[in-house]
Amino acid sequence: MPQHAAFLTARVRGARVLAALAGAFALGCSLLPGVANAGSEAQAASKQPLTVSVLVSSRQDVCHDPGDVGAIRKLVGEAREQINLRGGIAGHPVEVEFLDDKRDKALTASNIKSVLKNESALALIGLSNSNNAKHVFETIGNDIKAAAIPFMSDLSINSLFAEYPTVFTTRASQDDERLPVMLEFLKQSKAERIAFFGLADQVFSTSLGDGLKAALGEKLVADRRFALAEDKLNPDHVKLASEEVKQLNPDMLVVSVGSSRTAEVMKLLTEASAAPPLFLTGRIDSLPPEVAKAWPNHIYQLAWDRLPDIYNDRMLRRVTASPPADWVFEGAKIAAAPGWAKGECKERDGDADPEPLSSANMRAIALGTQYADMLGLIAAAASSAPPNSSVKERRAHVVDQLRTTYAAGRGIYQGAFENWSFRPSSRAASRNPFIVRQPRGLGRTQLASLQFVRLKNDNLRVVRTLYLDIDMIRIFRVDDNEKSFFAEFHLSMNDGGKGVAIDQIEFANAFLDPRTNDRRVTVRTLSTGESNAAYPDGISIYHVAGQFMFEPTLGDYPFDTQRFTIDIRPKQGDAPFIVQPPPMEMRDRAVLTDGWDARAQFVGYDEDFVQTLDARTHESSVIPFYKASFSWLMNRETTDYYLRVVVPLGFILIVAYLSIFIPLSHFEAIVTIQVTALLSAVALYLSLPKLDADTTTLSDRLFLFNYLAVSLMIGISILRMNGVVAEHKMLRRVLGWAHVALIPLLVLAMAYYVHKASLVAM
Repeated sequence: MPQHAAFLTARVRGARVLAALAGAFALGCSLLPGVANAGSEAQAASKQPLTVSVLVSSRQDVCHDPGDVGAIRKLVGEAREQINLRGGIAGHPVEVEFLDDKRDKALTASNIKSVLKNESALALIGLSNSNNAKHVFETIGNDIKAAAIPFMSDLSINSLFAEYPTVFTTRASQDDERLPVMLEFLKQSKAERIAFFGLADQVFSTSLGDGLKAALGEKLVADRRFALAEDKLNPDHVKLASEEVKQLNPDMLVVSVGSSRTAEVMKLLTEASAAPPLFLTGRIDSLPPEVAKAWPNHIYQLAWDRLPDIYNDRMLRRVTASPPADWVFEGAKIAAAPGWAKGECKERDGDADPEPLSSANMRAIALGTQYADMLGLIAAAASSAPPNSSVKERRAHVVDQLRTTYAAGRGIYQGAFENWSFRPSSRAASRNPFIVRQPRGLGRTQLASLQFVRLKNDNLRVVRTLYLDIDMIRIFRVDDNEKSFFAEFHLSMNDGGKGVAIDQIEFANAFLDPRTNDRRVTVRTLSTGESNAAYPDGISIYHVAGQFMFEPTLGDYPFDTQRFTIDIRPKQGDAPFIVQPPPMEMRDRAVLTDGWDARAQFVGYDEDFVQTLDARTHESSVIPFYKASFSWLMNRETTDYYLRVVVPLGFILIVAYLSIFIPLSHFEAIVTIQVTALLSAVALYLSLPKLDADTTTLSDRLFLFNYLAVSLMIGISILRMNGVVAEHKMLRRVLGWAHVALIPLLVLAMAYYVHKASLVAM
């Protein structure tokens, strides 16, 4: 089982047990954080509902569900609930309707037209297929313009909606982002002669080919657009084009024929003995492994979210904190898919553990959270309108906010996993793409050495990829109250000789000494990368030690899992870099710790930002930068807790329980023993180290249960001695049974509770 799958499976087992038993003891609702005051914090949304329509496209043509629609439905629904708990939109509850077009362009247009007729409809969300979008704007474009409804699409071709001022997109513009980055990369790579393979009848591919032709001119030595017949390429046409590529021998071949058809093109190129470097518009990881690995040259692609061996850090934090089953969307069998009847589909292992962090499932999660962020953005923009605004006025206000408050470089909406802003000129999301490559002979993808970020003057600046690894030696002196730990590790990095030095790196979560305003980190150079007999050439190696901060979550203490990170970011804004770690299977996961067991390791990235406001001009600005987090998930060792807490509490309960077998004539002795047991449990609790937690811990709940059990013994003992009770024979029997049988059952349940909770730490 993969490392992360095993970890997450352990967590879900423990979580289910904790939830079930907390309910059985009637403690969960009263003790878990946030439940008691949730009602007081939530504002009642009592006004007329506002509807946000979400366009989705289910599939029946693939063997297994890609999970996109399921992720969108679940995560958008959760976002709606959170918005309504906070009072909705100025007191208006938000309703969400999902409209499935089943990838049919006529149905897409029909769904949108029905929304435009709804006077309570605040906004539209969705629409990702460029061909369907072209049909929509050609057939009902005037209706969209007349309705003036905010339309948050998912299109990359912003020219499709250029005439419709209320339509925006959360995709990066092909004209503003994709094409300029590709052209700058070709320029920096000194690729002078470019060839293009595309599709004749597809909007996306045609737009890219036309853009390359206009920008490159004579440098575009071949431009071939293939027609599709029943959604398939004509092999003869591709063979002729491949022969032409062989003769021309271009420096780069750009392929935009769809991910499912790219492998066929590569096979035909190989047969023609043509193997130039490829730049794909699809995903390298969607290629059959045997095709990708066999390609004798570099392969490139653009990526915005899923990066090689790196997770979105915000996504990682949330996914690893929840049961895995809650985050698995991809993989369900689609029985109606034609591939099953043709024998092209294969069954999956039904006994496999859920894999929320698989590449395919992470794409579904990313899309679902993107749509959830769209809803959150619409709600945030609409909430700032004047209180008594009509639906029509709120529509106009949302559009204005997207153009101004959330304009690129001026302001952002901080979503669940990403930050969102839009370019006023194109109304497309401002998102810097990453260049991913599979180097010749490597067989796996990584970030290319050259990356690009857009400056405020719209020029592109080169950013170097820093190939970096951290070999953690030990983590020690973990302080939950101070929220810090000490770490010692080796850091190795290779930037291709471009001059990224250790003094340009900031350990962002290193403890900041208030006296000196310096990070509590010491760095010792082991190798500068120069040729020597002891260390590899070209790799700078450092020994790093220091104190670092973390954010403990103590609800499951002492059977808790904590996340210890080393956060790395550029020290100066004029010397940016992006971190690429080695593959997970190649990292050293042997870590020495005091009182902790290492369970898993991840590397995450996040786009952080500096937001400023010029007090003189009142101009706001947002300066983004990337940081990488090397994370170790660790379980607290519990042997000491068992010896110091669980065992003594067990003996306290046993002594208190045995006292009930003393004859009632010795009532004073019985109550004395039981009260002493209660006070002993309280004294034991007070003797433990105090945790500065914002919530009740599992340990707290364990003691509270002990107090409950002993108090119940005391109460039953008193009732049995009561004169009124003594006159009711049946009541005396019930109380006696409760003393003898109920208490042991509760104690056994508690023991089971503790045992199952401890499985998370094993």
